[in-house]
Amino acid sequence: MSNFIYAALHIALSILIPAANILVIVILSKLLKKKRYKSYIFILNLAAADLLVGLMCILEALDDFLDDEFDTSLFLCLLRLCFTVTPCIGSILTLLLISLDRYLAVMMPLYYIKIMNTKCVGISLAVLWVVSFFVGHMPLITPSLQHSNYTGVCGLFYAAKSDYLYVLCFVIFLPALVTIVCLHTAVGRVAYLHYRQIQRTRAVSGLPSNHPARSSHFKAARTVLIVIICFALSWGPYYIIGIIQATCTSCKLVDMLKDILFVLGEANSLLNPIIYTFSCRDIRSNLYKYVICRRRKVK
Repeated sequence: MSNFIYAALHIALSILIPAANILVIVILSKLLKKKRYKSYIFILNLAAADLLVGLMCILEALDDFLDDEFDTSLFLCLLRLCFTVTPCIGSILTLLLISLDRYLAVMMPLYYIKIMNTKCVGISLAVLWVVSFFVGHMPLITPSLQHSNYTGVCGLFYAAKSDYLYVLCFVIFLPALVTIVCLHTAVGRVAYLHYRQIQRTRAVSGLPSNHPARSSHFKAARTVLIVIICFALSWGPYYIIGIIQATCTSCKLVDMLKDILFVLGEANSLLNPIIYTFSCRDIRSNLYKYVICRRRKVK
């Protein structure tokens, strides 16, 4: 019965994640023709990575329905796991690039255009996907990370050794999370100092308080807080329980890691287009125009 529940969750994710991210890709492609903003390229890459995560949810749903029948081969199981983990790593690293891009735009506005030129953006994205592919396919590349006593149940702990989870946690997830928190904290601090400086200037000039500035400041702070919380809550439980399972041989948490916690991590690919994309005024307005135009064409 539980397999059907997880299959239903994977089917829902395989529909919602591609739909949301394809819509984002269409809108960003139109915006990039008008405005060559580097941040749009990173968000476009995030949508592409999340789209791949959503497509891999289809295989997860088939696996749940067939009750692991096509995972009798260790190689096929590792291949499916690697194809699933790779875009997840790409999504996490793209969040890191977006945070770095916003940090440079706020902290180094005069040098931002020179630093984040087209060549730099292309190199950073190429390095991102090379790292994602290499780390995501480590169990296939390195036989020492594979379980020798594979039982036919496909899961990260069933097919790969706990050393691979250490790599994912301490090389990808934790450094990315700490860096994102630090970058957004620094950006929020600078934004708050700018807001206080504007308020003092208006007070000295005898002008009334700038309520829109205050509102935008708290709105930006709220968005940053939502980003960090959603990212930590999506992938945090998976890696925390995974580390507990890896260090505690008597614990029986592998089924939880294989099913509900990994689904929770995949759900972050549905939250990303909502948080990172729909919070942008340009993309929101274009989304509204796109939906209205589509309705009028249908009518």
